[in-house]
Order: sequence, then C-alpha cells, then structure tokens
Amino acid sequence: MKLSEASIGQKVKILSVGGVDVVRKHLGSLGFIPGIRLDVKQITNGNMIVGIYDSRIAIDRKVAGGIEIECV
Repeated sequence: MKLSEASIGQKVKILSVGGVDVVRKHLGSLGFIPGIRLDVKQITNGNMIVGIYDSRIAIDRKVAGGIEIECV
C-alpha cells in the first residue's frame, strides 16, 4: 500500500521509499527510512501531514505515492 492511500489517524510502517535519488535522500535526512513508524495526522487535497519521531512533516501527494507502507 502507498502512503498516499492511508487515512487520517492510521499508524503505518515504512517498507520502502521510491522516487528520484534527490527526493529519496531528502526524505532519508528527514527520517523516512524503512522500518520507521508514522502517524497520518492530516490530509488536505491529497497532501499529508505525518507525525514522525516528535515532529510533524508535510509531504506532497506525489511524494507520498512513492512511499510503500504497511499498517501497524
């Protein structure tokens, strides 16, 4: 399942991060790496705010579509 398909309030675990190399590296520097758990906090027009560690990060729906997840 893709992160872009998740619902508000869902807790998920990242399985893989796809996309172009620059985007993957940037997401990795923000903590988006396989095995990390996220909380979907808000969805607006497909764009998302997710809780990761003790932070909230906004990501575009196209970027979220490149992140493979599983529900936990």
